[in-house]
Amino acid sequence: MNEISSITSKPMRKDSSCINILTCEHYINCVLSEVPSRALFNDITGNKNFLFTDEETGQLIPVTKEYLLDASNWISNELLSRVYRNIIAITNDPAAVYKAGRNIFKTAVGSQVYLMRVAGVQTIINRLPQENAKFNRNRSIKIVENKNGLAVVKIYWDEAPGINKHFCDMNKGVYEGLGKLTGNPATVEEKSCQFEGGDFCECHIKWRAKPFYSRFIDLIRFRISREIIEELERRIEEVNTNCLRQERTIELRTQDLQKQKKIVDKAHKFLTRYVPSQLARKILAGEVEPVQDHRRQKLTMLFSDIKDFTRTTDAMEPEDMGRLLNEYFSCMNDIIQAHEGTLANITGDALFIFFGAPDRTNNRDHALRCVRMAIEMQQKMGELQQKWFNEGIEHPLQIRCGINTGMATVGSFGSRQRSEYSAMGMQVNLASRLETACKPGGILISHSTWALVNDRIETLPHATIEVKGFSQPIRAYEVKLADGNGRDSAALTETLNRTSRKFILNIEN
Repeated sequence: MNEISSITSKPMRKDSSCINILTCEHYINCVLSEVPSRALFNDITGNKNFLFTDEETGQLIPVTKEYLLDASNWISNELLSRVYRNIIAITNDPAAVYKAGRNIFKTAVGSQVYLMRVAGVQTIINRLPQENAKFNRNRSIKIVENKNGLAVVKIYWDEAPGINKHFCDMNKGVYEGLGKLTGNPATVEEKSCQFEGGDFCECHIKWRAKPFYSRFIDLIRFRISREIIEELERRIEEVNTNCLRQERTIELRTQDLQKQKKIVDKAHKFLTRYVPSQLARKILAGEVEPVQDHRRQKLTMLFSDIKDFTRTTDAMEPEDMGRLLNEYFSCMNDIIQAHEGTLANITGDALFIFFGAPDRTNNRDHALRCVRMAIEMQQKMGELQQKWFNEGIEHPLQIRCGINTGMATVGSFGSRQRSEYSAMGMQVNLASRLETACKPGGILISHSTWALVNDRIETLPHATIEVKGFSQPIRAYEVKLADGNGRDSAALTETLNRTSRKFILNIEN
């Protein structure tokens, strides 16, 4: 009764039903859901030892998984023996074949369940000899005794190739599983085994006998609970199916949104090279009304330029001047973005920035952010002065800043073909005049701005300024500055100038 594995060109014997394989496959799915069922057929599918005749072509071909999982097909004992060996290896459990047989009650459905529940264990055991041929053609079954909750069953195995102890284990498990299926849990005791020296296999099956009316009541209870369970399972399956569909929809939508976000981010990055960042966000969000409409709003405005830029850079090569100017604008733009200012215009080396549109908080916040931005711009300019001096620019560049808070008309100005988001009005002009009146390296603010920031920003009084269009002299204040070492920015500039003059004198001498 040893397993035979010689290569043959003949179709395999039809000894055992594929129902036995389905029982093993179902058990694997129950206890090891993470293990694919194809592992059960390792060294089996595609093996030339196990051939069957293809009904369509009439040719002999190796067995496939589909063939093995069809309950109407038959296989050789050698093949089934390999399946039993594989299930033990997969589960690492020597009793896996017995447990698979015991699990058979979970595969029964529909009318099978109800008929077996009504029939009971005793009736089913009486039918074992007749039902035997549906599962294996190399054994015969004899019922020695079957009454009062005890059945003695003898199984005689033929001297057929491939049969071994695992076949007996499957039988034992099936007998115990049938007891569970009928609602009368049974125990099976093996008294003798043909594969361990006996003349036959003998099993004693014990169960608690029930009268027919008791089994009928159990059936009604079972049917009701079964119908409820089946309905719940159906609902759960529907929910799971809907969840899977929704998850897939969400996944596709997320991928689409990620693609759109990349496009929007790319567009925003491109737009911010030409329009203020806040404006770019509103345009991309479809909020065009605040951009197109003209409104009267209170803004805090800053003008800045580089003093004597043309005279200082006349002697420079165009490439060097372009590099210097780009470095300056890049540094200033980073500071403007950090303080969320709106860069309305760049004219030559001059910047026009305002706070309060298109995003608005409150007047005090706008003024504080504007003045703090100007302070940081001057501090950064001090760093650039030192850097450029070290690179050979003898006369350090200096900026001056003028800041005013007042009402202005803000919106889109220009033609239908080309326009820019900016602000206009007398208060805008005043900020420009303050910048002109400011000393290099300094920040000059109007009284209206000073009133909003004087408790947080240290200032010094400045002489009044005569401004065209204003009937009265304009009161102004100078913001007190200090570099990272506590020195005034103007003092740093003077130090650089002195160093430059000494350097020139040393060369002349």
